[in-house]
Amino acid sequence: MDASVPVFEKLHPRPSVLDWTRNIQRLQNEARLRRFESYDLRNRANQLRNETSVTTQWDTYVNNELMRDRIFEVETWREKQRYTRESVRDETRQLQEEKHATELHLESLQIPLMVISQCLSNRDQRVPPELTRDQLGEELKRELHITENSKRVLTDINHMGWEKLKELNNVYCRLEREIQNKDDALMLEYYVRDIDRNSSNICYKLDPTRVPTTIKIAEQLMAESKELRANMFKARERARNQMHAQSQMVEMVMRRRVFDIQRARNEMEWQKRKLEENMVKVDREIETLRAAVADKINPTKLVETRLETRTRRPVLERVQDKPMRGLIEEFERVHMSYAMLEKKLEDALRLIEIRKPLHGPNETEFERNVGYCHMANELVTD
Repeated sequence: MDASVPVFEKLHPRPSVLDWTRNIQRLQNEARLRRFESYDLRNRANQLRNETSVTTQWDTYVNNELMRDRIFEVETWREKQRYTRESVRDETRQLQEEKHATELHLESLQIPLMVISQCLSNRDQRVPPELTRDQLGEELKRELHITENSKRVLTDINHMGWEKLKELNNVYCRLEREIQNKDDALMLEYYVRDIDRNSSNICYKLDPTRVPTTIKIAEQLMAESKELRANMFKARERARNQMHAQSQMVEMVMRRRVFDIQRARNEMEWQKRKLEENMVKVDREIETLRAAVADKINPTKLVETRLETRTRRPVLERVQDKPMRGLIEEFERVHMSYAMLEKKLEDALRLIEIRKPLHGPNETEFERNVGYCHMANELVTD
């Protein structure tokens, strides 16, 4: 029979409806997988971004607090050094005044010495019968001895005052230098504290963690000094160390054992506390699941009532229309949700059984913590 309308088919292969459905399902599965991967990637990226942001902000905050503490410490020491500098200045001035008074008194001793010397010379000019050893001569010689002794003592004290003034001036100069160094350091610390991530004068630096050469030299010298002192100490204390080594080893083993027991006890207490906290959360989740299961009762009754009511329609009106298909899908989803919630509730109830080995119904507080009690006794013994 000849067709009244010509039909031209394309030369492409025509898949069946089953292949077309499978292709659609494959595309759906692949799209679902890609969405899951994208969701996981976004969550991980968001978590990483939040962690790095929090870490950076926390490090900046901690360093700012450390710089504030350092500034406070430097300012405290600077004020102490300023007070000490003023005290040194006052002491230096008072010592200079005392030294000047001592020098004046030392100069004033020249006249008594000259007078005593002249008196002794005049008495030596007496005629031989009058050259007696009388009390006046003894008192003049004693006065000469006392004056010369006073002159010598004042000279020594004056020299000691000069040495002490030199030391005080040296300390004063060192305090001035230390205060100036702290002023410069505080200026830099204030600058470092005030800049932030939005400042315009920040940039990358070459090797910002380097240590100045002078500090390295000082550290090297201190290390060499420590090594030398250690060698001297070992050479001097070798015999005693050999006798003391075994007792130190026993003490170290005991300390290690005590530490292991304390760590195990703390770990058990931490695990117990965390497990109890998780059980409390599981209890709350079980109550939430039960509420969710109870919340699905009325929707189930509603959709079943609607479906049952629609079955009472006349025969010619019992069509599978969109409301009917929607109600059937709702019925299936409600029952599926109810079954999933029931299964999850059963899993949670099985999970709650982990409490049994931790807390028995008839256990006392001592029986629950009997392991900890033994650990405490062992710690006391060790």
